[in-house]
Amino acid sequence: IYMKKEILFRLIVLFLFITLTLMAVLPINKEYDPVEWMKKLSDDTLISEMAIPGTHDSGATHSIFDISGKCQDITIDSQLNIGVRFFDIRLKLKNDEFVIVHSFVDQDLKLIDVLNSFNEFITCHDEEFLIISFKEETSAVNSSLDFDTALIDLLKKYDKFTFENSLPKKLGEARGKIYMLNRFNDSELGLPAYSGWMDSTSFDLPNLYVQDNYSIDDIEDKKKSITDAFEYAKSKDKVTLNYTSCYLNILFPPTYAGTSANTINNWLPSYIDNFEINGVVIVDFATEELVKTIYMENKYENSK
Repeated sequence: IYMKKEILFRLIVLFLFITLTLMAVLPINKEYDPVEWMKKLSDDTLISEMAIPGTHDSGATHSIFDISGKCQDITIDSQLNIGVRFFDIRLKLKNDEFVIVHSFVDQDLKLIDVLNSFNEFITCHDEEFLIISFKEETSAVNSSLDFDTALIDLLKKYDKFTFENSLPKKLGEARGKIYMLNRFNDSELGLPAYSGWMDSTSFDLPNLYVQDNYSIDDIEDKKKSITDAFEYAKSKDKVTLNYTSCYLNILFPPTYAGTSANTINNWLPSYIDNFEINGVVIVDFATEELVKTIYMENKYENSK
């Protein structure tokens, strides 16, 4: 009996020795943490060469009769946690308070709650950075405040927001900050994107290139707009905002955003698997798998 116990003990010790040895010498395939996927990238990574997941109409999770208004299935908090780093925030000033809307559809979401989430996230994960696009979607209702002044005053209360009018060249300089894309007034406050923003096409802005061809006759036209923007992004030292959102205008009523997104979101990963991409890729109905497909395009071989 004692001999059997001794043999068993020795086998256990041998098993532990072999296991620990293999763990020390073999590469371990660690999963990338979507909450901190930028952490593994070098500080010297050029932002213009990064692949950054974004969402179109980030707060639009509600629709009217499942026809109009909805562009996302998951909340902004969930989007942050799966790796989204660009957010498209559409606003209305209602009763002197900012609320999230998509066109005429109220999304039952207050801006102050969203800003709290952004600021807390970057405070806890200061190796990341965010870009937030702000747009006045519809006119104020029953409000005495000026939209521009009220929004700036509100943003100034959050220590992680910066109003710099360009992104830095390298990731290390951007970490721990929230950058504002200004689509609500004609000023140099934040990344200027009000003057010169064109409708349903591709165009240049100061320090940015935008592909936002959303009203299309054929889904293949949208795919070409997306791939053309990917090619542009590879050849220019400029951050590209590449919107994959669209609707088919040849039908009445125009197709619900989810119809187009279903086609685009199934096609996009296969394209990314075959071609290198960079730029901010801004999608409808973001999923963890799609977002990971985008951020895993970054050059992790140069990571810390």
